[in-house]
Amino acid sequence: MPFDPERDDRLRDGLERAGLEAVLAWHTEEVVLATGACSHLGLTVCLYPLRGEPVVYTIPAEPASALPDHLLVRRYELTAAPGLAAWADLKRQIMEDAARLELHRIGYAPDGGRHAPPGNAGEAPPLHTTLIAALLDDVEAIPTPDFFAAQMLHKTPREVEAIRRTNRAAAAGLRAFFDALHPGLTEAEIAGRVEAAIQACTGQDGIGLARGWAYVQAGNNTLLAGPISRSSGYALRDGDLVLLELGTFADGYWSDLTRVSVIGHPTQIQADLLATVRAAQRAALAAVRPGATHASVDAAARRVIEARGMGPGFTHATGHHVGFRWHDPGPLLAAGFAEPLDVGMVVTIEPGVYGPQFGGGARFEDNVLVTEHGADILSPYDLIA
Repeated sequence: MPFDPERDDRLRDGLERAGLEAVLAWHTEEVVLATGACSHLGLTVCLYPLRGEPVVYTIPAEPASALPDHLLVRRYELTAAPGLAAWADLKRQIMEDAARLELHRIGYAPDGGRHAPPGNAGEAPPLHTTLIAALLDDVEAIPTPDFFAAQMLHKTPREVEAIRRTNRAAAAGLRAFFDALHPGLTEAEIAGRVEAAIQACTGQDGIGLARGWAYVQAGNNTLLAGPISRSSGYALRDGDLVLLELGTFADGYWSDLTRVSVIGHPTQIQADLLATVRAAQRAALAAVRPGATHASVDAAARRVIEARGMGPGFTHATGHHVGFRWHDPGPLLAAGFAEPLDVGMVVTIEPGVYGPQFGGGARFEDNVLVTEHGADILSPYDLIA
C-alpha cells in the first residue's frame, strides 16, 4: 500500500487528466510530495507512473534515512565524465523502467525558481531542466509546469500532520527568541539561538532532520521587515521593537512564522501598533472558510488596519500557501486574487504594518488549514511573548 494512499490517488488522477503516463519528480518539494521523503543531497528523483509502482533513483551516498522505505529504490552511479555523460547510468535506469512500465509520455516540471532546498542546504544540487529533459529524450518528454503546483494546493491529512510537526519544531525556536530578548544581544546572536533550538529538535517527535532559517530585526531595522528579512550585528536596546521572521523545515515540510515583541515596556504608539496588527490577524483568521476568496481574507485584515489609520503601512499580501516550500505556489491572499479557498489548503495569515509614524514595523504570522468549519491553526498561535 502507498505510504499516503490519498496522495497516490491524487497523483494518478492528475496524470490521467493531464494525459500523461508518468511524471518525473526532481525538485525537492516534488520528491517530498511524491514519496513522503526528503532527499539530503538533492540528487534523488522519482518516476511516478499512472499504473505500476513508482521508482526512486539516487546516488550511493544518499542516507537510507532520507529515502522512502515503501517504494522501489535504485542507486545510480554519478561519474566525473563531462556534461550529460556523467548521468548516463541514471538515464539508462530510467529508460529501462520506462520500457518495463510501457511509458511513452512522461511529464516533468521545468525549473521555475523558488524551490525548496534539500536537507543539505549549503549548496544547490546540480539537477536542472536541461538535464532532466535529456534524461527523458528517448520518450516523449512533456514540460508540465503546473502539474506539481496544482498537486501542492491541497494537502492530504498525512501532509497536514507533517506540517503540524514542523510547527512544533518551530515553537522551540519561538521560545528561544522570547527567552533571548535582552539588551546587549545582537540580532544575529538571537537568530543563531533560534536556529539552534530548532535543529536540536532533530531526533525528537519523529523528526529525522530539523532546520531553521531565522531573521531578527530590531529598532529601526523593523521598518525594513516588510520587503526584506536580514539579521545584523545591531545590539538590542531597551524600548526596541524586535521582529522574528522564521522559516522552519522538518523532513521536507515547512512552516513560516513571524513574531514581534518589545524590550521592556512598550510605548503607547508601540502598543497600538501591536494591537492593531494582532487584531487584523484575528479578522483575517475569522474570514478563512471554504469558498471565501483569497482577496477577501486580505480585505478583512486591511479593513482593521485602515480603520485605525495605519493603512499606508500595510505594504504586502496577507498571506500565501505554505507546506512543501517556505512559499508554496498558488494564489496570494491579496487584492486581485479571486480564487476561492478550499478544504485542505494551508496558508499563512501575516498582516503587517511598517513606518516610523507607527512606531516601527510589526507582523504576526501563523499557518492555518482551511477546513469545512474555517481556520484550523497549525502553528503555536498563543506563543506570542
